[in-house]
Amino acid sequence: WGPRLAMMMMPPLLAMTMMLLPLLGTVQAFAPDLCGCIGASAFVDHPTYQDNAGLFCSAWDLSMPVCLEAKVKPTYCKHEWCYVSEHCDSAQPSIYHEGYYYSYKACGFPDTFTHKCSPMAGSLTQAR
Repeated sequence: WGPRLAMMMMPPLLAMTMMLLPLLGTVQAFAPDLCGCIGASAFVDHPTYQDNAGLFCSAWDLSMPVCLEAKVKPTYCKHEWCYVSEHCDSAQPSIYHEGYYYSYKACGFPDTFTHKCSPMAGSLTQAR
């Protein structure tokens, strides 16, 4: 009766909180990872990217002409990225594939691509 009696003596809201607190970790375990790779790829029959590009973290740009042919390769060539939920805080909209969002941060790399290869930078050919 010890713990039960103590719970009965507590105000109802506090008692409810104490009972539900152990479940909090379980709820968080099932929450979606908004910045995890979503397991989708938009590249089918693409001349340069593999069909599974963006599906998981990888340095997908290594196969791009700018990364293969440049004497001094852009830093993003060796950085891994994948497609993520649009709700991920580091998600960048793909110009190449409408409705897709990519992230380097989700794969543990800094984004050195977005500001160099955006419409503002005038280079749409490299945008994913």
